[in-house]
Amino acid sequence: MNEATQSSVPSFGYSTGPPKRILWKWSLAVTAVVLVFLMWQCGSALYSGAKLADQAVQRFHVQLNRGEFDEICREGDEAFSQGEKHDELLHFLEQIHRKLGNAGAGSRTNLRVNAEPGGTFVTAHFATQFEQGQADETFTWRRSGNTLRLYRYNVQSNAFLK
Repeated sequence: MNEATQSSVPSFGYSTGPPKRILWKWSLAVTAVVLVFLMWQCGSALYSGAKLADQAVQRFHVQLNRGEFDEICREGDEAFSQGEKHDELLHFLEQIHRKLGNAGAGSRTNLRVNAEPGGTFVTAHFATQFEQGQADETFTWRRSGNTLRLYRYNVQSNAFLK
């Protein structure tokens, strides 16, 4: 009876072999390697972003202390000081320097790196001691190669209220 049932089933040219065995250990190992690689990429992007951000903030403060406001605008991203914003930005930087004085020591309190269709943006928050008081600064740069171009700048300080 068993033989009759088997012979009546058409084969359609397919052979039934042993079931395929999934190599779950290899799948797990490959997944782990891919995850480690992605984590390494993220870590190295944060490390290089932090290094570049620290250098860019130091350069910004040197230029601010020297009154090189036009130079800050020229080195920034096109979106930073385009058109009519250029004069407003120069006035803004002059007022920051007048109210806060020269920038002193600062420390990075936060760093974020975002890869977007418009580019890679590095945003860093700094707590900076100026001559007239403490300020919280937020810098956003657009990364181009191994350089950062200032895209946005924000500063908050109680010294502005005096």
